[in-house]
Amino acid sequence: MIELNLENAIDILKKDGVILYPTETFFGIGCRIGSESAILDIFKIKKRLLAMPLPTIASQLEQVFQFAIINDIIKNDVIDLANLFWPGPLTFILPARNFVSDILTGGTKTIAIRQSSHPIAVALANGVNEPIVSSSANISGGTPVTEISAMHKDIIQHVVGYIDSAVKPQGGLASTIISFLGNKNLRILREGAINASAFLENNFIVSR
Repeated sequence: MIELNLENAIDILKKDGVILYPTETFFGIGCRIGSESAILDIFKIKKRLLAMPLPTIASQLEQVFQFAIINDIIKNDVIDLANLFWPGPLTFILPARNFVSDILTGGTKTIAIRQSSHPIAVALANGVNEPIVSSSANISGGTPVTEISAMHKDIIQHVVGYIDSAVKPQGGLASTIISFLGNKNLRILREGAINASAFLENNFIVSR
């Protein structure tokens, strides 16, 4: 496994490769959202069940609109929450467009997507002009890591390379995951770094 600069990493992603890269919490393993072969590789590398969807990172809200179906009922809520909490640890569950791989979504026909606050993760998604897969870089069920030196050997052996940064992953709580019910109503599917009170303070109605 070799260390990559940003240009190399983007080139590898465009060629359907799999790399390791930092997010604000842990190192992620990723590929382009449009590379079904690389998505399959990530499932194999992580020993992850195909029924478990893979989360993604977008560089900006525009990419979310390109890959998710956002109807008029939820559109304003999506925009409002993105403006309030992105970039940051808030993941949206949204209906996926038909061209998004069923392998990525685990057959759910939904996409899990957020905008990371880590500059490298955002630069990668921007560089390939589409969201990137952002699963924690560990064997499924294992402990996520904040240092390349702590990476499991089976992960290291099966990726093209890694990109590091002076901005190190900080660990901490995972992102909060929500779905949209419309008209300022949302459901918390997993409470993480952003708790329910943050939504209530902004006049959203929360269910679990």
